Amino acid sequence: MDWRRTQVAADRTHHTLDGLPAYAARYREVLKFHEPGLAPAVADDGATHIDLTGRPAYPDRFLRTFGFYEGRASVAAGDGWLHVLRDGTPLYVRRYAWCGNFQEGRCTVRVAGGRYLHLRLDGQPAYDGSWRYAGDFRDGLAVVQRDDGLHSHVDADGRLAHGRWFADLDVFHKGFARARDDFGWTHVRTDGSPVYPGRFASVEPFYNGQARVERFDGALEVIDERGATVVVLRPPVHAAAIGGEVLARTAWGRVHRIERVAGPPVVLKWTRSSNDREVEALLALRGHPGAPALLERRRCDMNDQLLLSLCDGQPVGQPREVPAYPEEEAIRVTRDVLAVCEALHAAGWVHADVHPGNVMMGARTTLLDYACAVRATYAVPWSGEINWGAWEYVPPEMLADHGQVDPSVDVYAAACLCVAMVRGAPPFRVAVQRHFAAGGWPAVRDAFLRQRSAARPQPISEALDRVLAPALSPDPTARPTARRLAEALAHV
Repeated sequence: MDWRRTQVAADRTHHTLDGLPAYAARYREVLKFHEPGLAPAVADDGATHIDLTGRPAYPDRFLRTFGFYEGRASVAAGDGWLHVLRDGTPLYVRRYAWCGNFQEGRCTVRVAGGRYLHLRLDGQPAYDGSWRYAGDFRDGLAVVQRDDGLHSHVDADGRLAHGRWFADLDVFHKGFARARDDFGWTHVRTDGSPVYPGRFASVEPFYNGQARVERFDGALEVIDERGATVVVLRPPVHAAAIGGEVLARTAWGRVHRIERVAGPPVVLKWTRSSNDREVEALLALRGHPGAPALLERRRCDMNDQLLLSLCDGQPVGQPREVPAYPEEEAIRVTRDVLAVCEALHAAGWVHADVHPGNVMMGARTTLLDYACAVRATYAVPWSGEINWGAWEYVPPEMLADHGQVDPSVDVYAAACLCVAMVRGAPPFRVAVQRHFAAGGWPAVRDAFLRQRSAARPQPISEALDRVLAPALSPDPTARPTARRLAEALAHV
């Protein structure tokens, strides 16, 4: 029986040959056969490799098994990852956090500390040292990433092939590799030099002298090895005139209410820059009742358009004009906002722009506008910026240009929102025009910062003040989590 003619059955429990079962045994899952005629399989007693008769090739069992490459297979055992020979014998004693497959006499592995390196066929390290990441070898070279995040190529002995470093990089294919620098994606030669001067949003490997690429305006083309356009597969999409009621208009774009022939009305939000962060944040909240649903994304010309569900109700107010609400209503809305923030924080994101204009009150409370959302892992995403967030609601560390954005900033802003709703006025207020005339926006920001250092806003009731006081602390580490604050508000 020729293992090359076998296929994995549709239910993945066995292999077939010419459409018929190749053996009688059945497994929980099988993968395809590799040289020397063995296939990974998962049985009731663990993972193994089977031969063409469907029998295990050795008595040992593992947590996971993968295909043989160059006579060695990667397996996961209870004490770590390793490579085994065809009879199940370990290639070496050491265990790793993860193992790849051997290619061209080398294999990438990850050690317990998260570093990567390459092994030789005898299972020993191919060179001294390690990398932040190391990929498979192809055409004698592999991609490695150093600690600053940049990538280059190394040979089988770990020596740099050309010494050029890129933001992202691929292995070589027919003498060319995909590479991304500060300007975009391109193709490079084996010496690391760009093949052509242009850059693209994405590129595919060259295939018989031509490659499919996407331009920054969304157009798809096929280019040759000089970077010249051979054929246009998709021209750039030009935005049609947008009708409907304008719900908001800012320097960055507009928000429209769009009536549809079929279905409920929706919101179209278009910007003059990328909505990548907002898209990621909304996808992280998909299905949450307190966040708008992301229905569609369109890139037109150099604009980015998002189609969102229309949330019913009215905004709580505007950053500088907030009507007074009963304390019970303010607490309910604040707790709803904190529930959205809790889910967002759990996904690793921070809203960073909670204020009355971004909170809709209707059948349910909805937190809007994730354009300022940032990952909680960003250390200093906007250090030096002075014009983001509603200054009446952002915490002092954001006003002070520390560039610090973590989940506690949403907790602070939610507490300010609650104060504003109860008092019917922003929690912090300065004479914006007077300070602006004296020193521009930096002077306005400094005035807000001085006010925060002088005192915190006082809610109407002492009970509410006691609950909100920790959330309004100037020390981010002293603030409760979104969940803790919501739980405390439930008992006011």
